[in-house]
Amino acid sequence: MAKPGKQGGRHYTEAEVRAILERALRDTQARGVSHDELVAAAEEIGLSRGAIEAASRDIEHVRGEEEAREAILARRRKGFRSHLFSLLLVNAFLFAVNALTDGPWWFFWPLLGCGLGLAFHALGALSSDVSPRQIRRELERSAEQARKEQHRRLQEQRRVERLERKQRLEQSAADLGHAVEEGVATVLSRIAQEIRGSAPPPPPAPGEDAPRRRRIAPLDADEAESEELGEEDADRAARRGRGGR
Repeated sequence: MAKPGKQGGRHYTEAEVRAILERALRDTQARGVSHDELVAAAEEIGLSRGAIEAASRDIEHVRGEEEAREAILARRRKGFRSHLFSLLLVNAFLFAVNALTDGPWWFFWPLLGCGLGLAFHALGALSSDVSPRQIRRELERSAEQARKEQHRRLQEQRRVERLERKQRLEQSAADLGHAVEEGVATVLSRIAQEIRGSAPPPPPAPGEDAPRRRRIAPLDADEAESEELGEEDADRAARRGRGGR
């Protein structure tokens, strides 16, 4: 095992640095590296942040051009396949019409014309040459699509936020309504209890009014004396009745 001092005194050329980094990246587990991790790793070997930013922009530009190039070639191949399918379908229909009708064979004339157009189309579709102007237009088209997609996502996010805000307001209004209803019911219940507690006793029934009043009302002096005389007469009558027996 090498000593730390000897390890720290090693120097590498630019080609060796590139080879070491390429081998380290190749031996490392395949995963994406973030921009901050790349800058931190570069600063460890003495590269400035500005140099890394400029190099990353160049790499992104080259990658964008490659993606635009691949998109152009893929669109060309797709258009050529559609053209070939349409040619085969149309000429098969013309061949069937020519075969089912009397007369000379004429279907190969449209086939020859369509085949000539398909050949010119194949020259452009199967070629890998892409002009810088086409790449620039593809980059502008991709940027426009990215802006539209970002705008669409922003509009969708705003719509979701408005919907959530509306739902929260409706829920708050419903909770407030329930709370108000419960409060009003509680207040009315308390008022009813107070009214029942302070109300006078109910009047007596019509049939029970006079006897109860006679039992409860106090007797004056004359009534008390006549009542005593009546009781004495009743006693004497009772004694005479017992004596007669």
